[in-house]
Amino acid sequence: MQKLFILIAILAASCNQKKKETLSESKYVSLRTDTVNVVKLSDTLVIYEGTCRGCAYENSTSFSISDSSGTVELYHIATEDNNPRDMDGGNISKNLILIPKKTGSATFTMYKFFDKPENAEDSAKGATAYSILVNN
Repeated sequence: MQKLFILIAILAASCNQKKKETLSESKYVSLRTDTVNVVKLSDTLVIYEGTCRGCAYENSTSFSISDSSGTVELYHIATEDNNPRDMDGGNISKNLILIPKKTGSATFTMYKFFDKPENAEDSAKGATAYSILVNN
């Protein structure tokens, strides 16, 4: 009986181990540019971006959000490099995590800068507009 109890305890412990959640498997709402994104105030939003791996501006790529209405805020930029260490080139994921700050509709712009200091030429090439409707 004691052996059966130990076996059940081991099985229960192994079944309860949490799988490491990646950004692509999480509960984020992915924003799109071709539609009005309807989200809830409690949602966490993501814009999937990236930059080249091993290029001159790999470490200087940065992002900014311009939302004059204050509806969304850039919370964090999650960086993931899923390439093998011995591989040259590739892409590094730069996923922008945003949080809604209030309800309402807005259009905000995401800017991608390749050089520091951030310059107008970069922002013109890397500007993307998003329409959003935040509900309660």
